[in-house]
Amino acid sequence: MKKIKKFAGILMALCAMGSLFASGKKDEQKELKAGALSFLNLSEKDYATVLNERKDIELEMEKEGSIKQNDKTEPASEVKTVVFYDTLDAMLMALESGEIAVMTSIPYSTAKYLCRQNPKLEMSLKFSRNPAGIVEEDSFSAMATAIVANGFSFMMLEKNKVLHDEFDKAIEEMKADGTWNKLVNAHILDVMNGNDIDSIIPEYKEGRKTIKVAVTGSLPPMDYVAPDGTFAGFNTAILAEIGKRLDRNITMVQVSSVGRATALASGTVDVAFWTRGLSEADVKNINHKSNEELKKANEAQLAKFTDEQKKAMTSYLNNFSLEQDWKKDLPENTILTMPYFSDYPVSVQLKK
Repeated sequence: MKKIKKFAGILMALCAMGSLFASGKKDEQKELKAGALSFLNLSEKDYATVLNERKDIELEMEKEGSIKQNDKTEPASEVKTVVFYDTLDAMLMALESGEIAVMTSIPYSTAKYLCRQNPKLEMSLKFSRNPAGIVEEDSFSAMATAIVANGFSFMMLEKNKVLHDEFDKAIEEMKADGTWNKLVNAHILDVMNGNDIDSIIPEYKEGRKTIKVAVTGSLPPMDYVAPDGTFAGFNTAILAEIGKRLDRNITMVQVSSVGRATALASGTVDVAFWTRGLSEADVKNINHKSNEELKKANEAQLAKFTDEQKKAMTSYLNNFSLEQDWKKDLPENTILTMPYFSDYPVSVQLKK
């Protein structure tokens, strides 16, 4: 449990590493062309706006001492151009060819894995304080990192509400009985520390109903297909455990990232992995607070911060609300389970 708690603190700090924006006077900053995995409900121009709004938040985080620009990174600037890619592999090729300067919005766990596998890659920013301290303090950085977290969920059609609720119940039970902690240790922490990604074959029993799940294999160690074609990674481990609890067989189907919504709509699959839902903290806020209560809670927290911090956070929230965050990549007529993991978007670049 101690290991999990420490890891949660590290993740809360590492959101800072996902920013494109480090300190530096405005006249030192340069234009930046960035790549990102495609969003359904945000244009490339819209996402550039989101990233630029995050810039001032990151500058305030650096002033607070929670993050520090990588010494080998040139001072970053306003993002003039964002290019969407349908796969991580395509974006990596664009980075290596110089088509883009940086890959953005990569889950931290995936970015750490990519940098370990490819010594030419590095993260753009690093944290410069005890990461657990950022979470324990009632700090601006703690609020900022919570706001930009992404939740890993399962997506289904609205008409499959019964299955959705069954998944939610299984996820709650896994967290309550310690199974979730064990899976995080084995399939995220140990992999980040150098272990290989384990292939996983879900339990199969004759006569049981089957749940078909769309996976992409594009976000190791979360969503991964091994070279021998077997499915692997943390998401698959979570799904295999859910299958046991629901007494269902699990069949996985590999599809492209942009093909998941189509596979659901056509009935090819019942469920799809989704990595851009709301974080666990966001879901808790939505479930336990009205819009007015949430607004007042944010205002009360902001009141503790400096004028510059208030301005940076308010501007971001005004331009990219919680509702917009929730819908940024959500197809119509779909619903998401509760998050079974929260991770933070980071940027990856070639070493200078």
